[in-house]
Amino acid sequence: GVHAEPLHSLTTTLNLRPVTWPGLVYGNSTVFHFANRPETQGHVALTIDDGLCRSGQERSLIPEVRRLLQEHGASATFFLCSDYVHGFEEDAQKLLEENHEFGNHCPCDGVDYFSMPVAEFEQELLKTSKKIEELSGAAPRWFRAPQGKFSGSMHGVVSKYGMQHALGDCYCDDWAIEDSDWVAGTLLQQVRGGSVLILHMPERGFREHILKALELLLIGLKQKGLRAVTLSKLSHLAAPTTAPTAAAPLASSRTSNAGGYAVVTHHDFGTVDGQFFQTKEEALAHWRGLSLFSAHMLLGPDGSEL
Repeated sequence: GVHAEPLHSLTTTLNLRPVTWPGLVYGNSTVFHFANRPETQGHVALTIDDGLCRSGQERSLIPEVRRLLQEHGASATFFLCSDYVHGFEEDAQKLLEENHEFGNHCPCDGVDYFSMPVAEFEQELLKTSKKIEELSGAAPRWFRAPQGKFSGSMHGVVSKYGMQHALGDCYCDDWAIEDSDWVAGTLLQQVRGGSVLILHMPERGFREHILKALELLLIGLKQKGLRAVTLSKLSHLAAPTTAPTAAAPLASSRTSNAGGYAVVTHHDFGTVDGQFFQTKEEALAHWRGLSLFSAHMLLGPDGSEL
């Protein structure tokens, strides 16, 4: 994470919010924030990925995270990996009793769901939804694509099951940069009323620094007069006229209005860039020269993935 820190520091200082750049492609299929709306001022959504614990009971920090949230009057949306919930069902129930909620983050971390055949992705998605339904009695409302890599075919499956894709506008590779003060400080620089904050679940000996970062973040949010709530609560505050719809097309009007073809590249460490071309041939020529180590999408004039 050495080279990610200056990147996030610079983009935060310049208020560029690169984590929201996929919006050029994802458009209304994805929630990034509910900012710039009077109804959401004073509130932010706190989201925590890769819950609950992958490493066994002795490594779990679930009680510590619960305690911190309780002490600060905060609620969170935990994006669960269903493989990391087995054995922690009792902890999960306590989280639900304390007004937190669960979203779908696929069964486990480190799998390339983006490249999966649609039928296989659907099976994997449903594994996690089923686990959440067993715990909460209801199907999840929110989905977050691992590594933020979300395709048109994934959108179709997610929408089919009534879920909305959610990323965020406050993010800084907290999983990779083991500096609690910097992580909290960077997120507090990025945050505004209506923001969606992204953190990852800490465990003993694995991303453990995030527990301290969470504490510092919660203290800082309180000092800024911001209350941490779930995604559903923030969405409800923004409703009914401004809440996004899961049935919206994948591509935003900004992409469609370009009148040509777009090649969008998702690099490691959350950076995204895109280029527009007048013809399909030009776009394909650019596509063929791209690195195999990044994820790429080729979009046509109507915003559909080619």
